[in-house]
Parts: sequence; C-alpha cells; structure tokens
Amino acid sequence: MFEILPYTKEMESRWDRFVMEESVNGTFLQTRRFLNYHPAERFKDASFVMEKSGIIVAVFPGNETPDGAWISHQGSTFGGPVISNGFYSGSKMLEIVKTMDEFLTQKYKRIKFKPSAKTFCKEPTDLLEYALEHEGYERHSELSAYTLLDSELDPLECCKRECRHNFRLAEKNGLTYREINSDEMETFYKFLEISKAKYNTKPVHTLAELEDLQKRLPGEIIFRGIWQGEQYLSGLMMFAFNNAKAVHFQYLAPDESFKQMNATTVLFVEAMREAAKNGYEKFSWGISTENGGKFLNENLFRFKESFGSKAVINPSYTKGDF
Repeated sequence: MFEILPYTKEMESRWDRFVMEESVNGTFLQTRRFLNYHPAERFKDASFVMEKSGIIVAVFPGNETPDGAWISHQGSTFGGPVISNGFYSGSKMLEIVKTMDEFLTQKYKRIKFKPSAKTFCKEPTDLLEYALEHEGYERHSELSAYTLLDSELDPLECCKRECRHNFRLAEKNGLTYREINSDEMETFYKFLEISKAKYNTKPVHTLAELEDLQKRLPGEIIFRGIWQGEQYLSGLMMFAFNNAKAVHFQYLAPDESFKQMNATTVLFVEAMREAAKNGYEKFSWGISTENGGKFLNENLFRFKESFGSKAVINPSYTKGDF
C-alpha cells in the first residue's frame, strides 16, 4: 500500500513543503534547508520518504551511525517521523509505523526516533506516540518546560515573586533589550563558549554555523541581548516555531562578571514580552534532565519554574540496545 523511497536532492522542495505545510508535527528543524547546514561528510544521510500513489504521507529524516544504528536525525533536536495531516488517523497511523518498522528492521538492529515535542506541533501527537509503542518501541522521557503567553497579559505577572523582584531591581540599571547584530555575534559566541566550558562542554554549533543558520532561516533563528550603554551583559539564541506559535530558548551567553545586575532575568522577561506581543503562545525552556532523562537537574528546573513555566515531556523511542 505504501512505497518507501530513499531521499534524494531532487526531493528537497517537495520535502520542505510537506514538512512545513502538509504535516501535523513538522517544524523547520526537519526541513532540508535546516539540515543542509551540516557539511555533507558529518552524517551518513539515510533519510527516506513514504508515499501512496505519488503523495507523501510521511518523511523520515535520519542518518546511519558508524556502528550501524539508524537515528532520526542526529543533526537536529527533533528528527521524526513527520506525518501528513491527511493520513493522521488511527488505522493509517498504525499502518505507516508498521511499514516504516519493517523497512528499518530489515537493515538495522538499533533504531531511534525523536519526534517533535508536543510544544512545537500543530496538534497533539499522542496517536503517533501510541503507534510507536504499539510497534515495540521503548519510550524514554526528558522533562522540559514552557510558559504560556498571552498578548493581553504581561509575562512578568506569571513569574514568581523573587523573579519579579530581581527584574525590578535590574530595571533601575538602565538596561536595553535589542537584537544582536552581525558585528556583535563574536561577542555573543565568546560568552557562549565560556558558559559551556563551565560544564565541560562546547556549543553544538560553531560561530560560522550560527551565522549560516540565521541567513538560512531569518524568521526562525533569533538573537537578542541586554546592554548597559555599550556594555554587553547577556544574550540568547531562540528558535521561532511559527506553525505552533512557540518560541524556544536554545542558547544563553551571559557575561558572568555582571551577574549581580540580573541582566539574564531581564533578558528572559523581555524575550517573553516580545514573543507574546508577536502572537506567540508558548515560550519553551528546553529540557532540565540529563543522561537520557534519568536525572533531573532540580536547580535548573526551579530556575525555569520561577518564570511561570509548566512541565512537559519530550519523548524519544528506541528499538534495540541504546
């Protein structure tokens, strides 16, 4: 009933149109214009398309790992599957997942899916999640968080008392919230590297890749910062998921020598204000769990809760030994 075709470059425009316009859970993170920022040699692409009578019913961005696993997709926060609006029903969903599983298990003993989290989907994804578990995939849960936004309500009013207090103290310092321009990206990246080094990690993206992403996705990759006069205090990178009316905080790059000024508190509140004003309904804070969800960073989660956030699960699904 369904036909599976390996992804080719000739499919690029059809693929991206399907993800952004015809799917229930597609985001720009599964488009080829996003995935193509990776150098060709970084991942062994193993993406494929499922069609019925020439109509795309699902796409599966993914790559093959050196040890022979199939993962959707290591070059993106969320891989897939990405499912058609017109085929998102009980019986069709079960058949799509069964067909996909038969195709993959013929070639791979280890398979991992990380579908778009509900926060970024146009409608709930419970049907897809059920179908994956029904086909024998094991669910793994990461704990994320988001704050609900309302254009008629100042997000500051949803924050906890200490957060509001710190914001009002910081306001007295004459801070300015604005876009980080191209000449300031090096400064942002320098403090991003310093921030990551505290936890013995590095940014996933290089400076050149961040600049490339902003050119590829100017309406979806956003940089904002806080200054006192000409002095940079803190900055952040956000993803805008326009279909789902959600903004996601991706990177924070503070100058810790100005920590006592609470610039980061102002940065987040102003970012939420801007998002609410522009019609977004959710501000996503990302996961607060480590080691695949086995450990909750309670201090980090408490910080996010201070901005009025609520918990939400980001699931992934595996078959085989991960």
